[in-house]
Amino acid sequence: MKVELTYFQGGKTWKEVVHANNVQDAKRIGEARNPSIKIIAG
Repeated sequence: MKVELTYFQGGKTWKEVVHANNVQDAKRIGEARNPSIKIIAG
């Protein structure tokens, strides 16, 4: 399944589409790719 994550850092937001089995796995993938960035939606 495709999950769209929204990231926030330094006053800017952007989105990334991640392929994962569920939303929790998608958030883990997003955190692994960008460890210092906050995920605000997923």
